[in-house]
Amino acid sequence: MTRLPLAILAIMAAGFPPPQDPPKAAPERVPAYTALVGGNIHTVTQGVLKGATLLFKDAKIHRIGNDLDLPEGTKKIDVTGKAVLPGFVAATARGLGLVGGNVQKIADSLDPYQETMKLALAGGITSAYVETGGGIFGDRSEGPAGTSAVIKMSWGDLDGMLVVEPAAVNLSSWVRATSSQRLEMREAFRKAREILEKIRDYESRKTAGKLAPNEQPPSPGSQEPYIRVLRGDVPTRISASSADEIASALALVNEFRFRAVLLDADEAWTMAEEIGRARCACVIAPRRRRLPDKRSNRNSGSSIEQAAILRKAGVKFAVVPLQERIDTGGMAGRDLQMLPLEAAFAVRGGLDPKTALEAITLTAAEVLGVDARVGSLEEGKDADVIVLDGDPLDYRTYVELTFVNGKLVYEKDKSPYFQHLKSAR
Repeated sequence: MTRLPLAILAIMAAGFPPPQDPPKAAPERVPAYTALVGGNIHTVTQGVLKGATLLFKDAKIHRIGNDLDLPEGTKKIDVTGKAVLPGFVAATARGLGLVGGNVQKIADSLDPYQETMKLALAGGITSAYVETGGGIFGDRSEGPAGTSAVIKMSWGDLDGMLVVEPAAVNLSSWVRATSSQRLEMREAFRKAREILEKIRDYESRKTAGKLAPNEQPPSPGSQEPYIRVLRGDVPTRISASSADEIASALALVNEFRFRAVLLDADEAWTMAEEIGRARCACVIAPRRRRLPDKRSNRNSGSSIEQAAILRKAGVKFAVVPLQERIDTGGMAGRDLQMLPLEAAFAVRGGLDPKTALEAITLTAAEVLGVDARVGSLEEGKDADVIVLDGDPLDYRTYVELTFVNGKLVYEKDKSPYFQHLKSAR
């Protein structure tokens, strides 16, 4: 039997714990570096850097340039001659990455192993807007009570999926509402504006040290969703396809001056100037066809030149395909997996290629309010990156590698869906 020293026995007898060895300092974590070397880097904001290196540090873009000094232990991936881009951003998507239906929080219904996520990664999509709360799962939610989020396709990593929730308030019911329903919504916005003015007055007096003793801030109550919209904390989304619906949406936006995104805006080209003055953004599908109204004496219907017309008017827009899902059972090229094809079709209608690429990367991220993190290749942004075997807007181009938060989550050579497909170049 081992005998304890008398000093320790004396301490124990006095009711004190024996002295412990000082805790050992945790070993300093070594950052993980990954470098994509030799690619043609499409930064989106700073042009194309040919034969350059893109260096990740953990989940962030660390450095971009030619002849970089790489830290010791950097994992190097040769992408010589390949196109390196920010991951594509789906400005609207249905069902993608979700396991449940009508939930209170999307964060509680995310599935990092959903197979459609793998297909999205194969199409270069790394971020997407999703929402629930409608009648049928996957349908757009209506009203301030709906739930929405921007999520990442972080395959196998639940912690890395959620970017922001809520991401928007859907007010699409406004364009189909009755007069009484519209009056009710306007009244809700008016009450929210009054409360917001009181909140701002309270905050101003608090900063100036002029609050009354025990004065409490005004309670937002049931108007909180509307207050968040008026403060600019969260944008609204309004489905408005025809010119009449767009005009109706703009009337509400202009009255209360909030950020709005017009969805399904097929006739936006007919009133691009009005949309620009209201500072609204649009989400459009350039290939979607809407027949003109023969009874009308104004421009109507869809136009292949819509994207170019919106660009000229200074309207920001994101591009999505005809179908907002990943679908292996439908006609090829119509779903989210072919997002670049839709941007290429906008070019067919007169849009410049640079803006077309922005419409599925940086501008799409701006529409979702997440451009500080994704949408372009810049130091400090999330390392959501794709490597392509050709021109981003060429229908023959395939995604070879996809990184989300700095992790390699898709490799075409190992994909059961696409490894047998050979590059056309």
